[in-house]
Amino acid sequence: MKVLRALITLCFFVLFGIGGVILSYLVLPFVWKRTTALRIVRAIWWVILQGFILTRLIRIDQRALAKGIRGAVILANHPSLIDVVILTVLIPNTFSVAKHALRRNPLIGIIVRRVFLHDDARLLEEAGTLLAQGYNVLIFPEGTRSPEPTVMHKWHRGGTQLALRTCAPLQPIALHYDYRMLAKGQSILDMGTQSVAITITSLPQIPAIPAAELTNYHPTAVRLTREMKTAIEETLNQATTSAH
Repeated sequence: MKVLRALITLCFFVLFGIGGVILSYLVLPFVWKRTTALRIVRAIWWVILQGFILTRLIRIDQRALAKGIRGAVILANHPSLIDVVILTVLIPNTFSVAKHALRRNPLIGIIVRRVFLHDDARLLEEAGTLLAQGYNVLIFPEGTRSPEPTVMHKWHRGGTQLALRTCAPLQPIALHYDYRMLAKGQSILDMGTQSVAITITSLPQIPAIPAAELTNYHPTAVRLTREMKTAIEETLNQATTSAH
């Protein structure tokens, strides 16, 4: 079973690579609007995600995922390579912020440049415009994948600062995997022997704070970032305890 699951996963990644090349060089260069490009990429990712589910590589419990998230900065833990695919598919109209290095990737670089937001000086303006239009902005505050499914790296405050400076609500989301898969430094072929259960939980949304009520962004960002990280850690630990 483990070998079969590894082979299925390999096939999906080969298809993902081929699809990335087609999108990058034959589709997206002719799509002018970023929002249209997002819809195209999201549709392709939906097909890939359904393939993971139908072949029982994974199963997703999204009953605790809030519906109708709109105009929010979404902050989530990052245990697996497919987190961005899952959240982009399940939460409509969501743009992700990508690390600058990914823009030079030969397979997905064009996708990143056309669909993802830039993690640089342009982010505040780009994200602010999209948030005002009702789009969401997804950020993984760890900056890289988590070391373990229930253990996170230190959270950076950039996502919280972005929400404060754009007067957008903060939506923390916890991603719990019952098996470590597609993690940092792990082989993409290590998918275990049975379907990996992924539970997605929306924590209470933090309403937007009017600019007039903020006298100093820094202490507020530090406090909110710490509170969200702690809440997600507690959610992950509870999910692990329930699973056992």
